[in-house]
Amino acid sequence: MPTFNRRSLLLLAAAATTRGTGVLAATNAPAVRSPSARNIRGKILYTGDDGKERGREWFGFSFREDGQITLRAYCEIDDARVERDVVYTMTSQYHPLDCFVRLHVGGKFLGTGWIRVSDTEAECEVFNTSLGRVHQLLPLSIPAPSLGAHPLSCDVLLLPSFDHAKAERIQSIPGSLSTSPLLDGASGPLLAVHTAHIEYVGLETITTPAGRFQAHHYRFPPDPAAPLHPSGTPRSEDIWCTEPDFIFVRAEVHGYLRNASGYGRYELVELES
Repeated sequence: MPTFNRRSLLLLAAAATTRGTGVLAATNAPAVRSPSARNIRGKILYTGDDGKERGREWFGFSFREDGQITLRAYCEIDDARVERDVVYTMTSQYHPLDCFVRLHVGGKFLGTGWIRVSDTEAECEVFNTSLGRVHQLLPLSIPAPSLGAHPLSCDVLLLPSFDHAKAERIQSIPGSLSTSPLLDGASGPLLAVHTAHIEYVGLETITTPAGRFQAHHYRFPPDPAAPLHPSGTPRSEDIWCTEPDFIFVRAEVHGYLRNASGYGRYELVELES
């Protein structure tokens, strides 16, 4: 009888298609299509400033008949010893509805949480090994545009909030939710509200091991109030994704990682269709 681990179950969770993802060319064979949902799945590789692999992420999207979108992601960060499971469902406009997050740090369970979001409040039910059982209920002055649960495949889901009809190339997005203030997301999970800042750079052709993509290049610019990396580098993130499905293609971070330069690179290495 075959055996399955968490990693293999995630990879079997969704069939894939690239319809509407901006893919120009891909290297993987077609997978079986679901009769009730359009599914996409892939893998992201994490590397440090030495070019060596330091983590990986498997993800899958289901685009459902009623317009709801569900992301499933499993992440491993080797140097920080973080494992993360996320199941996150959104509206057709990528606004958060509910989310499940489970964390292991240093090989041990840290915490788990379920989140529900309406237009007026965000609710989080958490069990954490240090905090015990916690219930959060946050009133929202405006509907939350996004929920940052910390997979790379989730980082791009703030980008649909950028209004391309406006002239400003850097826009502020108030009311965004996050499950952890840490850069690697290795706390809580507990909800917090913040204002995000997004810069649109332009449309570029990007080639990765997963194929060649027409990708939209965005940037999370440096926050003047944030501390600098020990190298003196301010924190920023450049990120490339397809539209209208907002599938992650590549990211480069500066001033984030615990290495000499703070630089890291994340790249889509598998995309099934």
